Amino acid sequence: MSMPRAVRHINEMRVLDVVFRLGSASRASIARELDLTRSTAGNIVASLATEGLIIEDSAGDDKSAGTGRPGTLVRLNPTHALFLGAEIAVGRISVVALDFSGNIVSERHFPLQALPGDVTTALDQLAGNVREICRPLESTHPLKGLCVTLPGVIDNAGRVLRAPFLGWHDVPIIDHLRDRLPEMPTIVAENDAKAFAIADGYKSDALAPDTEIHVFLDAGVGGAIMASGRLLRGHDGYAGEFGHMILGEEGFAKVATLAGSFESFIGRDAIMARHRHYGGDARTIEDFIEEASRGTAAAAAATADWSFYLGRGLAIISSIFNPSRIVLGGPVAPLFQLCRDDVFARIRSNLFGDQPIPEIVLSPLGLEGPALGGAMQMHRTMFAVDEALVFKSNSPPRTHRP
Repeated sequence: MSMPRAVRHINEMRVLDVVFRLGSASRASIARELDLTRSTAGNIVASLATEGLIIEDSAGDDKSAGTGRPGTLVRLNPTHALFLGAEIAVGRISVVALDFSGNIVSERHFPLQALPGDVTTALDQLAGNVREICRPLESTHPLKGLCVTLPGVIDNAGRVLRAPFLGWHDVPIIDHLRDRLPEMPTIVAENDAKAFAIADGYKSDALAPDTEIHVFLDAGVGGAIMASGRLLRGHDGYAGEFGHMILGEEGFAKVATLAGSFESFIGRDAIMARHRHYGGDARTIEDFIEEASRGTAAAAAATADWSFYLGRGLAIISSIFNPSRIVLGGPVAPLFQLCRDDVFARIRSNLFGDQPIPEIVLSPLGLEGPALGGAMQMHRTMFAVDEALVFKSNSPPRTHRP
């Protein structure tokens, strides 16, 4: 790519990003945001409009454009593309579809019909669920790709090395899905906790913290490390597997991973087993949290044990990464609100007195989090600078995770 074309390509991506973040913007405001001349901003907007990426926003004019006629607002064309995210969770498949503006146009949750270890049935069902979501949308929204998320370790080639809570081991999931969904332009795979972290801060205008940790609490415990808004994957993609930290000899439940691991003390199976230990009989994590909020004896005792080990694990994470913030998400995370003071006390008791405790917050996302993050990861590729074109790289394009 010649230098003028490279610069134009970069500026086009910058303009798309500004319009995405602001929702709508005039050519003048785009020029101010990106330190471009009005004519340059106008030419880029015109080019993007010709390609169908941007349309005029009839909702209003830009009154901040200065003297003279108010500037006409432009926004992303929502029907330009469709991005899919699908989560295979323990007992559930979730599918989310995003339009080009980054808005959810469809969201569904389905009971997982497959038994643990039955990869074929799970992927057959996933393909059927994806088609069910796409069918009413594909005539108006060109399909761009699918990101599948699940609770397991996925290497940089998109192979599921292990997903113990699903009973999966060494599964070439992308190859399997290409066979089932040949019409899908792109298919990638992502760990559920990492996808959740992407979704949590994707469209925020706030400056990303220099170091932020996400901990996803479900049947297992996953994690993600964000550095200035960028996901750190580690050499082989294993970074953030906080659930595998060893906190003791034996946890509250025998889980599919390591004995005495963080998730064997604070995962969903662990808290439910602890509740039974104290005589409780809640059938679901939602039922348990309801009992804990009412202060029943068995739930209170189980929550006290849970907060002890959650605080200890978060103290270890704080010592290693010194994050400014830890974000808790997933079905078990709401329990934190009921024992916040106990968790902070346990963190403090496991840190040196002068070491600051990070801010700990709950993610606002619900069950849709990992699938939404998968769709957002696909969406993000439309706004990424094509490094191969800009730098004239001869390396093959990346086919896995952006």
